[in-house]
Amino acid sequence: MSSYETEHASDPPNRSEAQPRRPDLSSFLSLLSEVTPDRPEERSREGAVPVPADVSAVFRSLAEAFQVMLRINDNADSNLLESMIENLMETAERPPREVKGVDEEYIAALERVNVKKVKKDADCPICGNAFVEDAHPLLVRLPCHQSHIFDLECIRPWLLVNGTCPLDRIDLAQRERDRKKKHLEEIKKNAAPEDEEEEWDGLYG
Repeated sequence: MSSYETEHASDPPNRSEAQPRRPDLSSFLSLLSEVTPDRPEERSREGAVPVPADVSAVFRSLAEAFQVMLRINDNADSNLLESMIENLMETAERPPREVKGVDEEYIAALERVNVKKVKKDADCPICGNAFVEDAHPLLVRLPCHQSHIFDLECIRPWLLVNGTCPLDRIDLAQRERDRKKKHLEEIKKNAAPEDEEEEWDGLYG
């Protein structure tokens, strides 16, 4: 499934004249790609591993983008955004060894919500913009609760670095890691008898 950027690469002409709904996240995404690349060999610094300053810069960059959102968007939920910014800045001060958010595959698999199926006055919990006012609404529902619906453009960067639902702070990334671990254990468990049979077959071959 394609990302917001792919599906909506260009804004309609009249949109460019209006004030932007959300800040530019290109710097944040560039920093994130250095810390969590799809393929480590693609890092601009070949063979390098993330240092605390690299990880810190990722969280600080997203915090700054959310601060811009607070300034440019009167509809933004200031309490929620301020809480998210505070969380990001605290993490930037004491950066983890690695960013433990969800991956793009997880985000692509999130349930998409048709804008026609939400209430007319429903808005994004992060930016506060009414879903129906977006020229290209791309809404996703988090698995923690039926009512936790967000603009993909708002929730994606947060999930990539944090992995929690901003509303109830359920750790979706940890859930996903546990699910993958359990899946791998089941594969190994189911594969074990076949491996043993092959070993015995070899002895009597």
